[in-house]
Amino acid sequence: MTVATGASAAPVWTGDFETGDLSQWNTTLNGERISVVTSPVLQGTRAGQIQLTNDARWPNGIKRVELNHKPAAGRTAEGKETYFAWSFYLPEALAADPPTQIGYWESDATYNQMMSFEVTGQNISFATRKPANKVHWQADGAVTPGVWHRIALHIRWSTNPGQGAVDVWFDGEQVVTGGQAQTLADGNPHFTQLGLLRNPSEFTDSPIIVIDDAVEGDTLDDVRPALPSSGEGGAGGTGGGGTGGGGAGGADNTGGAGAATSGSGGAGTGTGAGPGTGGGDAASGSGVTTSAASGGSTGAGTGGTDGGDEGDGGDEGGCSYRAAGLPAAPGSLALAGLVVALGFARRRGRR
Repeated sequence: MTVATGASAAPVWTGDFETGDLSQWNTTLNGERISVVTSPVLQGTRAGQIQLTNDARWPNGIKRVELNHKPAAGRTAEGKETYFAWSFYLPEALAADPPTQIGYWESDATYNQMMSFEVTGQNISFATRKPANKVHWQADGAVTPGVWHRIALHIRWSTNPGQGAVDVWFDGEQVVTGGQAQTLADGNPHFTQLGLLRNPSEFTDSPIIVIDDAVEGDTLDDVRPALPSSGEGGAGGTGGGGTGGGGAGGADNTGGAGAATSGSGGAGTGTGAGPGTGGGDAASGSGVTTSAASGGSTGAGTGGTDGGDEGDGGDEGGCSYRAAGLPAAPGSLALAGLVVALGFARRRGRR
């Protein structure tokens, strides 16, 4: 199903950086590497640029630079439904190894990652984590660099995998319909994080992702799953200067204003690539799902390590999960084994 862009409804939350800073977001992780730029931009005059470097290490060893949005109280409770969408732009294709997560949902306080989008090169996949790791969709060559892409989600929240479900749209085309999963880890609120995250590994590249027009709503129309016609080809070009911005609150928002870097990228002509076919319900791989830094949750299905913990002050830490069927990042299995040997000792990291 392809969704046409119609009249805009009213979202309940917007993260479009038009404030000139990061104040629309709840907090950041390694926020000194996030800046507000004026190019490339999908809508309005500003967007958020995130750059991941090898030294952007969280206390549990994963590498991450992310923005956090926590829906209002009660909006992710049992039986509730959430619509959420955001647009992203990659000046250059992400590395095929290590894989990179660009967005996921996770439980507060217990830090179970429940679903995520992962990119390897120009390939993208979407997976849920409970009751077992399951890849609902994957598309080879769909993430074209120099082109804006848009992801939209409709989540029905439930701890019962027979009641929880997820719909996914990519560039306006529905690619997952009623994907069943346990979408709530427990009774805690759930939040989302957007940016760049890699499992513990060493790398030499410094990938950049630009995010714009993130919205939460009550209907599909609220979150506009299709790219605007003016953004289908991707507004490329060199990036202009922008103001860095510290997010509102969050002890992890160190550094405050980050210098805006040039958002380089190609001219970006033509239409955005649509998703490929395939995907399927592969649930493979093994490995104990543990919280590498904190103890967090255990036993959240097959296929990876859960790397997150919240620091003092209640900010999220995030999970670093391997999508089923994809190779584990270097060091991730060793890290999981270390945690098991330590008896899942909880070690909370500062925000």
